[in-house]
Amino acid sequence: MTPRSTPGVPDGRPALLRAARVRRAHGVLGEVRAESLGGDARRFRRGVRVTVEDTRRELTVRSARGMGDGDVLLAFDGVDTPEAAGLLRGAYLCVEPERARHLSPGEWFVWQLVGLAAVDSEGHAVGVVSDVEAGLAHDVLVVEGEAGERRFPMVSAFVSEVDLAGGRIVLTPWEEEEA
Repeated sequence: MTPRSTPGVPDGRPALLRAARVRRAHGVLGEVRAESLGGDARRFRRGVRVTVEDTRRELTVRSARGMGDGDVLLAFDGVDTPEAAGLLRGAYLCVEPERARHLSPGEWFVWQLVGLAAVDSEGHAVGVVSDVEAGLAHDVLVVEGEAGERRFPMVSAFVSEVDLAGGRIVLTPWEEEEA
C-alpha cells in the first residue's frame, strides 16, 4: 500500500520517503540486497538517486536487478567493496517526495493517512489514524480513540472511503466483545 516516510515538515509532508531497506551486503562487488518498500522493485534503475536516511548521504544507482521476491540487488557509484556495502546494512534508502513513484488509485502514502479523522458510515467519530502497520496480506490502520487503540485491516470490508481533501477516513467498525 504505502511506503513509510521519515519525519517531515510541519505541514505533514515528509522531507524524504523510504523506498527500500538494505538487508545486507551481497557478493564481492559492493552490491546490497534491499527490501523494496511500497512498490515494484523495477523502479530502481541506473541513475536513480537515493538518500541514506540516517547520514543523508546521496547515492546513485549503478545497477539494479530484481530478485523475484520483492527484493532487489543494488549497486551504487562509489560503493565498490563488500566492506563499503556492509556499512549500509539496515539503512533506509529514501527519495524526495517529488521523485516518489506514481501511486495507483486506492494507494496512499502513510504520511497521508496518519492524522486523518476516522469516522463510521454515519459520521460518528471513531478516532484518529495514528499509524499504518505493514502486514503480510494487507496493511493495518491503527486508530486512537476514546475506547483506546483499535486496528482495522486496510481492505474494503473495513475501509469504505479515504477522503484526503476532507481529512477523514470512513471505517466499518465491529463490536468488541469483552473477555
